[in-house]
Amino acid sequence: MADDPYRIADQVDANMLEMMASRLEERGRDAQFLQMIDDYLDAVHASEAKQVLDLGCGTGVVARRIAALQGFEGIVTGIDLSPQLIAKAHDLAAAEGLRDKTTFSAGDVRGLGFKEGQFDVTVMHTLVSHLDDPADALREATRVTRTGGAIVVFDGDYASSTLETADPDRAAEIDNAMIEATVTQPRVMRRLPRLAKAVGFSVERFFPYLIAEAGTPKFFAGLVTTIGPMLVSSGVSSEEEAAAIAKDLKTAADEGTFFGACNYYGYVLRKS
Repeated sequence: MADDPYRIADQVDANMLEMMASRLEERGRDAQFLQMIDDYLDAVHASEAKQVLDLGCGTGVVARRIAALQGFEGIVTGIDLSPQLIAKAHDLAAAEGLRDKTTFSAGDVRGLGFKEGQFDVTVMHTLVSHLDDPADALREATRVTRTGGAIVVFDGDYASSTLETADPDRAAEIDNAMIEATVTQPRVMRRLPRLAKAVGFSVERFFPYLIAEAGTPKFFAGLVTTIGPMLVSSGVSSEEEAAAIAKDLKTAADEGTFFGACNYYGYVLRKS
């Protein structure tokens, strides 16, 4: 198994962590991505919740979005494996005047120190694709969510992810390398209905999305700049191979010949 940096966020070096944080924040400023977040938050009436849990919160993009909702008077608790990302989440929430509505702690989503049924809404945003065993995290999310509460699972269907390259004969090979370098479970969102049923849930709402860019990338711009180091750090490619892939994608971005696409899915599960 490749070393998906998000799966081992508490072990990566400072440079990689900074790139990861930058990518999370950049993606969290994208209008289409924010609309996806708003869709599922609206579906679970997050503004009315008193206790919300954001699992795998990273730099706190979703936690801050919830805390800033009009009418929200509750508390968002963010949990992430990386103490460094948690520190950034604290700082960013404070900078946006959201300190009183957010709290962040380092922790493992497979074993949370919360009481049963503590939260009205539990969000797993771009988390399950990075876990060795997503079912474990779903079971723990089930335990800490109250009866009648909602669990949101949102992530990329990274098996659908593609970035066109200069050599069409190697495109599939390079796609596979990039997927292996950045996620642990590229097909998990296709399996989510089966996983949900196994822990006692059914799918209440389903949101399908496509992000695709041709010409000059915006959403994928951060990936263009980070993919080289991620390929090397994960052990998928040599430095020479990674540099060549990164150069190819940067050239396409600079020349307006870039193409990239990925499906994203959101699920709302209800605890009965």
